[in-house]
Amino acid sequence: MNDQYQSPDFQPGPSAPQVDNTASLGKRFLAFLLDGFFWMVALLMVMQSMGLLDPIANPDMQAAQAELQKRVMALSDTQKFMLSLSPFPIFFLLHGFLLHQYGQTLGKRIGGIAVVTMEHQKPAFGQLIMWRYLPQWVIGQIPLVGALLRLIDILAIFRPGHRCIHDHLAKTKVIDLKIPVAAVEGKPTSIII
Repeated sequence: MNDQYQSPDFQPGPSAPQVDNTASLGKRFLAFLLDGFFWMVALLMVMQSMGLLDPIANPDMQAAQAELQKRVMALSDTQKFMLSLSPFPIFFLLHGFLLHQYGQTLGKRIGGIAVVTMEHQKPAFGQLIMWRYLPQWVIGQIPLVGALLRLIDILAIFRPGHRCIHDHLAKTKVIDLKIPVAAVEGKPTSIII
């Protein structure tokens, strides 16, 4: 390499070997399951507070389902509206602080993985919500097609790079915090989260 701005005896220093610290599919799936579990528990608590889960005398599943539907229809319009919007405040109550501070949901925190920018930095909270989560929520609301689009988004993880479509939209990736990013002067370095 002959660069007119370098001295002829310039020797580049050793570059740090790059390590792929992309989170494994297993860890991401575990975090997804944990997040779903925590969300479901919180949603059931909201439903219980509205009296929707009070014991139903009939053990027949169809009759119980009809009773639950009857209870939902008996709610005031305000209660129905609150119930329909409850997944969003639940999400922010469960994950908002961790996403803001560390780029993690509860499941990701437990699994030792985090969402980072492509430069291994903690993404801005607004970027995470606007480009990573909001598109998923909006797409999920489209009747019939929404579930298929969400499935396509999730299945994109099996491509090289292991990034879902929402990762590409947000310009993020999910990393394993136990795997250092690179070794510099013999010392492993990684993102500090």
